[in-house]
Amino acid sequence: MGKIKEYKIGIDSANKIYFIDTNILLAMTQLYYKGKCKDEEITEEIKIFILESRKYGVQNQFSITEVCFDYKSNQMNNEQMNKIMIAYDNLLMNLTDDEIRNHKGYLEPKAKWNSKREYSYKSIFECNLPKFFLANNIGMIGIFYQTYLYFLKIYDLKISNEEPLTKIRSLFKFMTEDIDVFMGYEFYLGVMLFVGSQKEREISQGIFKPMANPPLDHILNTVIDIFQYRMACFIADYSVRMKMPMKAVFATMDIDLQKYIEHNMSYQTVMTSNMITPINHFEIAIDSKYIQEWDKFYDEIYYPILQSRFSEIHTHEIDKEKRKFISDKIRNEIVKYERIVVYNIK
Repeated sequence: MGKIKEYKIGIDSANKIYFIDTNILLAMTQLYYKGKCKDEEITEEIKIFILESRKYGVQNQFSITEVCFDYKSNQMNNEQMNKIMIAYDNLLMNLTDDEIRNHKGYLEPKAKWNSKREYSYKSIFECNLPKFFLANNIGMIGIFYQTYLYFLKIYDLKISNEEPLTKIRSLFKFMTEDIDVFMGYEFYLGVMLFVGSQKEREISQGIFKPMANPPLDHILNTVIDIFQYRMACFIADYSVRMKMPMKAVFATMDIDLQKYIEHNMSYQTVMTSNMITPINHFEIAIDSKYIQEWDKFYDEIYYPILQSRFSEIHTHEIDKEKRKFISDKIRNEIVKYERIVVYNIK
């Protein structure tokens, strides 16, 4: 395929589940109601994708929430959601293969558009998107907040006057000491942004779309992109732990996200009774002027600390008191960095 790319995660298994990004969900909706997508190439690709993925199952919880969440009302736009679900259900479950191949469209029901993104709430904790996105799963919402915090931290470092490698050291310390939760996808986005080659910086900027004092929804768009891929990885891992192994397939038309994922395609998992840990190999091209200092940081700080942390989390379970301490710390740091990054209040 050309514009749609699929990323397979987990062990080989006859059981599969597809995860789709917002662009694919919207393309499916266009196909159903208009009989075509915005260009002929996407129309043919989306038909092929539907015919294959419908054999296994397609998860749209994240993409439909992103499309239908109305920031102004702080609620889901139910009219839009019903319209999209009609298209989704019919394409994946009701139409025959031949009907999909020769589909010419259906009458499109009226549905109000989402309001212009003007909202009065000041914090992610006042925004209802995470609870709709994760169906009130407290554990997953906590991971969502961690991801959001680390993006705020990277934004804060971007506008600081520190040297690039100092920013990397600060980000690593923030994750491993201040919060005590290391997250590789976010860390290496920071690496790409601050010390990567020109190509790496372009990829990370395509995901971040950095701007001065970014509004809450702008940051959340980026968080959702990375979080959706992380959830596909998590579900593939968790299915093995539940002795029902399933290969997850993450499908996206987002070019910048595709480029980032392709940096992280070497994926393995270590599972014990205490923890599921994904082991990613990040293929990052460091800018030549930072290579020597990066190698020193990697050999003397990064690798020894992560090796020690890996051993610790797989031999000692985190107790409830420690979990609560980390959760409270994340909430406090989010409030702090929202003031700095979003509202420019030092």
